[in-house]
Amino acid sequence: MRTRPVLALALVAAAAVATVPAHAATAKPKPIKGSYTLTLLPDPTAEVTELAKPGCGLVLPTGQDKHPFTVPGKGKLHVVLDSPNPVPSDLAGADWDLYVLDSDGTILDSSTGATAHEETTDKFKAKDKLTFWVCNLLGEPNATVTYTFTPA
Repeated sequence: MRTRPVLALALVAAAAVATVPAHAATAKPKPIKGSYTLTLLPDPTAEVTELAKPGCGLVLPTGQDKHPFTVPGKGKLHVVLDSPNPVPSDLAGADWDLYVLDSDGTILDSSTGATAHEETTDKFKAKDKLTFWVCNLLGEPNATVTYTFTPA
């Protein structure tokens, strides 16, 4: 008679142990979020010469910043650049540009509108080393870059 309760208890314990790893394997990784602030002096020369050299290449070093980021694996990366804009957002005024570069320095994506708000969204299939390349063309000197990587 004592064998049945012990056997039943052993089966319940084995089932509980077996379900823990299965449940843990289905947990989704949490998004990776971060931000950093920049202080860059505006350099309007690239407004005229951007066609000669894409990206922030012709902007003075005091007007650009390169920030490394490693995509940890498969997923989606959303990058946002915001700076104060002294004029209404639908009018040109403060102008910043945002580029996402791959490990070779090739531009993967960019946001080059005529305002102080720029953003990109890209999907990745594997781990990758990137650079966020930001330049201040006509904007206020301060900006914030925020990013969110959402694993797939």
